[in-house]
Amino acid sequence: MRCVKCGRNVGADGFCTCCGFENKHIAKACNTANYFYNIGLEKVQMRDMSGAEEALRKALSYNKCHKDARNLLGLVYYKTGEAGKAYIQWRISSRLNNVEENQANRYLKEMEEHPAVFEEINETAKKFNQALLYAKQGSDDLAMIQIKKVLSITPHFVRGHLLFALLHMRAGDNAAAKVDLNNALAIDPYNTTARRLLSEVGENPMAAPEPIPAAAMKPDNENLKNVRPVDHYEDPSRETWKQFVYMLIGLAIGVVAMFVLVIPSVKAGVSIDYNKLKKEYKETVQEKDSEIASLQDDKASLEGNNKKLTKRLKVYEGADGEDSMYDSLLKASQAYSKGDYVGCAEELSDIDKESLPSKMSQELYTSMKDTAYPKASSQLYNEGKALYDRYKYAEAKKNLEDAYKYSDNDYETLYVLAMCYKRTGEEEKAKEYFYDIINNSGDNDLIRRSANHGLEMLVNSAKAAAAASQEKEKGTTAAKKGTDEASTTEKKD
Repeated sequence: MRCVKCGRNVGADGFCTCCGFENKHIAKACNTANYFYNIGLEKVQMRDMSGAEEALRKALSYNKCHKDARNLLGLVYYKTGEAGKAYIQWRISSRLNNVEENQANRYLKEMEEHPAVFEEINETAKKFNQALLYAKQGSDDLAMIQIKKVLSITPHFVRGHLLFALLHMRAGDNAAAKVDLNNALAIDPYNTTARRLLSEVGENPMAAPEPIPAAAMKPDNENLKNVRPVDHYEDPSRETWKQFVYMLIGLAIGVVAMFVLVIPSVKAGVSIDYNKLKKEYKETVQEKDSEIASLQDDKASLEGNNKKLTKRLKVYEGADGEDSMYDSLLKASQAYSKGDYVGCAEELSDIDKESLPSKMSQELYTSMKDTAYPKASSQLYNEGKALYDRYKYAEAKKNLEDAYKYSDNDYETLYVLAMCYKRTGEEEKAKEYFYDIINNSGDNDLIRRSANHGLEMLVNSAKAAAAASQEKEKGTTAAKKGTDEASTTEKKD
């Protein structure tokens, strides 16, 4: 054992041979951590994921540098659908020891080779938190929609199944809740929460069945192989008709035999030429297809190279008379130093961070954007709101559009912008923004106000359409009346 203070060897009495530090308490903590790690390992082998998580967390409370406990805890999290927590444990474990072979490095490599894994982790966390928020607010329908999306992305997410079961129980659908709880127990059979909820809906938690795989639901046809059909009854009086049928069958067989013997000899010469031409045509088509595929590959390669060169040229020299990205970054930095956050945000919006070649320039871009965007959004919103309050809707739109562009989906800004479009008569654009607020904001007050304005515009549109239809009918009636009067006058003359 090494001394935790100086790194030298520790003697049998528990004291460091160099600095004299007493390490026996450290040794006891390490032994306790190993004890709980072994308990966690046994529970994982028994598929008790909840118990294993608790034991492994205790092991880490005694020894936070226990590499095997962190790796196993990451696997437990990954098995129960919490890949984000698993990634954190493996990342910590990979930095504990750089000399020995660490399985966490392999797990991290497999995850980082597939960027879609992190997108799924982010979507799962975002939608689960949104579903949890809806459930706390009493919006169970919206919560169910979100949790369905979560389980479609991560089907083995135990907490997702438990939340879905609670929502079904609150809606009075105990049958659906049993299905959700059984799905959770199929992943974590000893989950105490799932078993307690099963007992609440009247199910025996100790006899909870696992979900039946789809393959097991297919009908078994093995027992039908030896089944024979029942012979049908035939009337003896129909024997005469049988003889006539047999005669017709014999005649048909004779005709078929004649055609089988004669036709092949007639078509033999034609078939040879046809097959030869067919082969030549097929070879020609394959050759042309190969040439076309080669040319398409060359075209794709040239287009890709052209795109890369154009992108690189835009970084250093700009394109179509515009500033280069370095020029924009310099102007943004100057505006930032002067406190002109709006000007800084305008310059940063013309920059593609991924195209910046150096790490320092990317870090500078990120640092300025994180500060300038929120402040520019706030300043532009205040200016636009002031113009809106003074009934200058056309002027307010520009500031509010920029404020929303620099904000992180600020739906209050979007609502005021929608009202500007409504006041200026651009109702289609206003409807689009109102629908966006209703579907995505999650703010009940904004949803209510947006719904009221949207309904008002629909009613006004319907009234205008009805008025136009009445005017059209009046015009048609007047024209018809004039035609009838003219016809009557002609008859009198």
